[in-house]
Amino acid sequence: MMANRFAGMRVREILAQKKVSVRNAPLPPGSPDWPNLEDWAWEDIEAAAKANRPGFKTIRKLLSDGRFDR
Repeated sequence: MMANRFAGMRVREILAQKKVSVRNAPLPPGSPDWPNLEDWAWEDIEAAAKANRPGFKTIRKLLSDGRFDR
């Protein structure tokens, strides 16, 4: 399996490569907000999404969506 381009990165580092508008996207109820996610590793986001934690599939999609790349 190919490693994700964000492997080993923190959410703060990923967001630095994204347009600011990614933070304005609505997150589902029960999701953590962006400031609380900044210290999370990409692998933690993926694990939470696979575990079906509220909002993490959306967060993973937003972070990996090329439309938000700078």
